[in-house]
Amino acid sequence: MNAIERDTAPFIQALNCKETAYPETLKRGRTILNTFLNHQFTQYENGIAVSHLIKKRSHFIDQLLKNIWSTYLPLDVASLIAVGGYGREELHPYSDIDLLILCNNIEQHQENLSKFITLLWDLGFDVGSAIRTVKDCFNAGLEDVTTATNMLESRLLTGNATLFEQLQSIWNNNDFWSRKTFFQAKYIEQENRHKRFNDTVYQLEPNIKESPGGLRDIQTIYWVAKRHFNALSINELVQKNFLSAEEFIEIEAAYQHLNRIRFALQHLKKRREDRLQFDLQQSIAESFGYVDTDEKMAVEQFMSSYYRNVHSIVKLNEILLQHFRETLFDDEKSTESINMRFNIVNQQLDIKDPNIFKQNPTTLLEVFIILETRPHITGLRSKTIRAIRDHLYLIDDSFRQDPINIALFIEIFRQPKGVNAAVKRMHGYGILAAYLPIFKKISGLMQFNIFHAYTVDEHTVLVIRNLRRFFINAFTYEFPTAHQIATHLNKPEVLFLAGLFHDIAKGRGGKHEILGAQDALDFAKQHHLANKDQKMLHWLVRNHLIFSGTAQRKDLSDPEVIKQFASLMQDQEHLDYLYLLTVADVCSTSDAVWNDWKNSLFLELYNETSNVLSQAKNIPKDRAKKALKIQEKAKELLAKKGIFPSHYQPFWNSMTHSEFFSRQNAQDVARITQQLHAVQHDQSHIFLQKQKHLGATELLIYMQDRDFLFAHITHALDLLNLTVVEARIFSTSDQMTLVVMYILNRETMSYLDKEHHPKVIQKIQTQLSQTDIENHSHQGATQARRIRCFETPTELIFNTLNEHQTELHITTKDIPGLLSKIGHALKRCNIRLHDAKIHTVGEKAEDVFIISDTHNKAIKDHHLKEQFSAELIDLIE
Repeated sequence: MNAIERDTAPFIQALNCKETAYPETLKRGRTILNTFLNHQFTQYENGIAVSHLIKKRSHFIDQLLKNIWSTYLPLDVASLIAVGGYGREELHPYSDIDLLILCNNIEQHQENLSKFITLLWDLGFDVGSAIRTVKDCFNAGLEDVTTATNMLESRLLTGNATLFEQLQSIWNNNDFWSRKTFFQAKYIEQENRHKRFNDTVYQLEPNIKESPGGLRDIQTIYWVAKRHFNALSINELVQKNFLSAEEFIEIEAAYQHLNRIRFALQHLKKRREDRLQFDLQQSIAESFGYVDTDEKMAVEQFMSSYYRNVHSIVKLNEILLQHFRETLFDDEKSTESINMRFNIVNQQLDIKDPNIFKQNPTTLLEVFIILETRPHITGLRSKTIRAIRDHLYLIDDSFRQDPINIALFIEIFRQPKGVNAAVKRMHGYGILAAYLPIFKKISGLMQFNIFHAYTVDEHTVLVIRNLRRFFINAFTYEFPTAHQIATHLNKPEVLFLAGLFHDIAKGRGGKHEILGAQDALDFAKQHHLANKDQKMLHWLVRNHLIFSGTAQRKDLSDPEVIKQFASLMQDQEHLDYLYLLTVADVCSTSDAVWNDWKNSLFLELYNETSNVLSQAKNIPKDRAKKALKIQEKAKELLAKKGIFPSHYQPFWNSMTHSEFFSRQNAQDVARITQQLHAVQHDQSHIFLQKQKHLGATELLIYMQDRDFLFAHITHALDLLNLTVVEARIFSTSDQMTLVVMYILNRETMSYLDKEHHPKVIQKIQTQLSQTDIENHSHQGATQARRIRCFETPTELIFNTLNEHQTELHITTKDIPGLLSKIGHALKRCNIRLHDAKIHTVGEKAEDVFIISDTHNKAIKDHHLKEQFSAELIDLIE
C-alpha cells in the first residue's frame, strides 16, 4: 500500500461500509482532503517547488477518484477521464476538477453516475463534469473549440480503455477540427481574450491565468502544438525546430514563475484566486524574498519581474503562433520583393538573408520605416522577429552614433502614418530599449499606486498611441478639440518625442520632469533637431505636469491665474503642444482617470489661456471688472427668457459682497438666478441638473446658513457613493448660503441618471435635518481593499492669496467621508469655506480649498492653522 492509499484508506473503508452513515463518510473524506491541503501548504512554505506540488496534488486526486469510482461502477461500463488542467496533471490547491465520463449506456448507469458526481461536490470539490457517449463528444467538440481542446488534453484515470481510445481517434476524423481550422479557432479565441484585457500585459491587478502573457498564452502554444504534431509537451517543439533551446528555457522559466505566483495567491486567499490583487502583491513579494531598497520597493521589484516574464511569453507566443501559421498556410504563398534585403510574403515582411542584420545592422531600423510606408503589410514573419531579437546586441554605442541610424530613428517619428504601430513593435521587439538605454531603465518599471495602471514603458507607448489618434480623422469624435489642434501642428514628431521622453526619468529619484527634460535635450542635440525643436522638446518634458495641475487645482475663474499660466505658455504654439501632450498623458494613465468633467476643466483652461494669448479685447483684468461683465451678459440671457431685473434684483443684491458673479460664467449665473430668484426668503431649495457639457451633475442648495453645512452635505453624498469634484459656497447679506457643487457617480465617474435625483435630494434633506453625522461612509470594496495598502501622511499647506483669502492644500489618504471630516474641522475652528477643488490621484486625495476667517480675512494666525491641522489629523486618523 502506497502513502496515498494509506492516507485515503479510512475514507474508502467508510464509503464501502453500508453501516457507516453518509455524513460520517463525508467527514472522513473532508478530513483527508484538508490534511493533504495543509501538508501541501507546509511543503510550499518550506520551499518545495510548485511544479512538484501541483503534480503531486493531481496524483493524489487521481488515486482518490479511482477508489471512489470503483465503489459505484464496474470498470468496463464507462471511462473516467481527466480533462483541462487536471488532464495536464496541473492541479493548484483550489483548481476545478474537470472530468469527462464516457459511457455507452448512460440511462442504465445514470443513478450511480449521479451519486458519484454528488459525492465529489459534497466533499468540497469544484467539479466540472460532462457525461457523454463518444458520438456526443464528437458533436459537442465540433460545435465548441473549448470542448474540443479539453478532449485534446484528456487523460484516462480508470474504467473502459476502449472507449477512451475511441475518443482519441476522433482527431483522425476528417470532419473534425483540422490543423488549420483548429489553429484559426484558437488564434481568434486568444485575440478575443486579449481584448478583454485591453491587449496589454500591464494591468494593475493582472489575471495570472487569462491576461496577455498569462498561463493561457503558453497553454495555447501547447494546444496548437499537440494538434499539429501530437506533441506531448512544448519541449518537443525544440526537436521539431519550431523553438530554440534558449527559447524553451525562457518560456519554461516564465511558466513556472506564473504557476508559483498562482499557487501563492491561493495559499494566501485560501480559495481559488487567479487575480494578482493589489493588496496581495506586497505579501507575495516578501514571500518570494524581495526586500525594499533605496531605489525600489520590494513589491515594485516583484511586479517588474512579473511583467518581464509575461512580456517574454507574449513575444514567444507571437513568434510560435506566427510560425505555425506559416507552416499551415504557406501552400498559398505570394511573394513580392521590396529591395535586396526584404520580401513581402503573404502581406508580411520577411528578410531574404538570415544574416542580413549582422551584415548591415542599419536594417534593424529600416524594418520599421518599411512597415510605416507600406500599410498593407500586416506584420513580420516569424524568422524576421527571431532575427531581430537575436541581433539586438548590434545596437551599441557605435550603432547609436552612426549618422544613418540617427536619421532613420528620427524618420520613424516623422512618418505621416504608422508611428503608433512602429513604436509599439519597436518596444515589443526590444529595439527601443536597445537604442535608448535610458528607456531600458523604465521597461517593466511599476509604480506601486492605484493611479498608474500601467508600467512606465507601457504608459509611454500608450501616450504615443493617443497622440497619434489626435491626427486621425476616424477618431475625431473622441477629442474634437485635440484633433483640430493637431492637424495644424508644424512638427508632429516633436510631440511624439515629447511623449517618448516625458516619463523617461522616473524611478531615478529627484524630479523626473527635470531629469527627463535634460535627457530629451541631449537626445535632440545628438539627433540634430533644429534649435527651435530642441527648445520645444525640452520645454514640453520640463512642463508636462503644469497643465493638469493648473486645470485641476487652480481657480480658473480668477483672471490672475489665467494670466500667470498664459505667461508660462509664452505663445499659442506652446499651449497647443502642451494641451495635446497633457490630454494624451492623462488618458494613458488608466481607464478610470479621464472623464468628461476633467475634459471640461482642460478645455476651460485651454480656451481661457488662448484668449489671453491672442490679446482678445474686452478680457477683464481683475475680478471686479469680470463680475460686472458677467452681470451684463447674464441680464441679456435672462431677458431672452422673460426674466427681468425686477424679478431677481433682491437675490442679486444679497450676492453683492460674495464672489457669485466673478467665480462663474454668465451662463451659470443666469441659470442659477432662474432657479432661485422666486424662492422666498427663509425657504430652502435643493435642485439637481445634469450639465452635459461639464460631464457632471450640478447640485444647488440655497438655505439659511448653519453649522457643519458642508460636512452634512458631503456626508449625505458619500452615503450614496457620490463624489464631489468642485464646490463653491456663497454667503449672502441676509444670512442665506448658496452651495454650488458638481458631483459624479463614484463608480462611473460621470453624471447621475435623472431617476436618481429624488433619492439624492431626500438623502440631503434627511441629513440636514439632523444635528449629528453618523460615523459611516460608503466606499467600494475593491477601492477600500486597495487603499489599505498605503500609508499616506496627511500634509497641509497654507498659502495667502490676498488680504481676504487663504489657499489650503490638503494631501492625505482618500478615506471614506474625507470631505465631511474636512468640513467638521473647518467649522470647529470657525473657518469659512468659499471654494473647493477635489482631486483624487489613486489612493491619495490632493484637495485645494479657498478659506477665510469669519470676517472674510485671510488666515494668518499661526495658532489657528495648528489648531485646524490637529483637528483634521485627529478626525482622519
